[in-house]
Amino acid sequence: MVDPEDQQEQNKYGFTDDLHYEAEMSPSEVRKREEKWLKMLSNWEKFVEKEPKKLKERCRKGVPDSLREKVWLKLSGADRLMAENEGVFVLQSSKPDNDVVIHVIDKDLDRTFPTHVLFAKKGAQGQNDLRLVLKAYAMYNDKTGYCQAMAPVAATLLMYMPVEEAFWCLVQICEQYLPGYYSPGLHAFQIDAMILKDLLAKYIPDTNAFMDSKAPGTDISKGMDPILYCTEWFMSIYSRTLPWPMVLRVWDMFFLEGVKVLFKVAVAILHLTFLTDEDRKECKGFFELTQKLRKLPLQVTHENFLMPEILKYHFTTKELQKEHITQAGIHFSEERAREMEVEARRNHRRELSALSETSNH
Repeated sequence: MVDPEDQQEQNKYGFTDDLHYEAEMSPSEVRKREEKWLKMLSNWEKFVEKEPKKLKERCRKGVPDSLREKVWLKLSGADRLMAENEGVFVLQSSKPDNDVVIHVIDKDLDRTFPTHVLFAKKGAQGQNDLRLVLKAYAMYNDKTGYCQAMAPVAATLLMYMPVEEAFWCLVQICEQYLPGYYSPGLHAFQIDAMILKDLLAKYIPDTNAFMDSKAPGTDISKGMDPILYCTEWFMSIYSRTLPWPMVLRVWDMFFLEGVKVLFKVAVAILHLTFLTDEDRKECKGFFELTQKLRKLPLQVTHENFLMPEILKYHFTTKELQKEHITQAGIHFSEERAREMEVEARRNHRRELSALSETSNH
């Protein structure tokens, strides 16, 4: 619980900043949607089996806030996993701290949604719960351990469900939805960044060509490789990128449709961001592109604009699986894997340098 004396003015999602608009829906519309979902939840297995198209349609329209905990748990299978592993969370979370892991987790607590009332105060219940979930997962899967990008994912879950439920949802995300994303080396994510590059060339070739083009009057390529901007997008499931109503729409779809949603959102964002000649003229080189993608305008990220664009793209799971096999075969010899890790570090340094230089202008 949040101490009323520590509360600032907040929106309905719990944020105290002005970065997150509030989605508009009449009370009658909310009740109508809740009734549909409650009826569906009361006969879940039968509905999922017989009405998969309707389920997809409703997830794309958005799950009611009051039912997100139940729906996300069911869509992810975390409710079943929790029932099958009674006592595991308590066992993992009560193990003695690993000093190295806990030190890293503790450093990340203050920078995880600092404008949300659950996580704004150091040592408050929200931060303690987040610490517990992250520690428990690091103990549960010690081969993967803790990765910084897990923090906003776990925090998002804690906004909608209790600690143990959030833990099992995190397990499903890390091991079923995004396997290998948070492992040392981030190999699975790096493959998906390459897949995104191919999808851009296939679905929005003009935007892809622009992002690869040379800066005006020079022989210097803009060099905007997807790994430079989609790392935070994909690994935090857009929770650190989009306004909160749009984050929730993405997560509602993601829990049903899986990783292909991340690709659809990325293609949609890039298409809307560089849609016009004027948009492109603003980005003459790498620095301007980096800044543009770090500060996406509301006319791109608002659900009224972004959702219709997302739904234009029809990537199939089979298509993505084929791309994954192709990219893994091309790039993932053991030697290439080591090279890519070095390359990723260089790209990260390049991005930091670009931001530093831009801020000095």
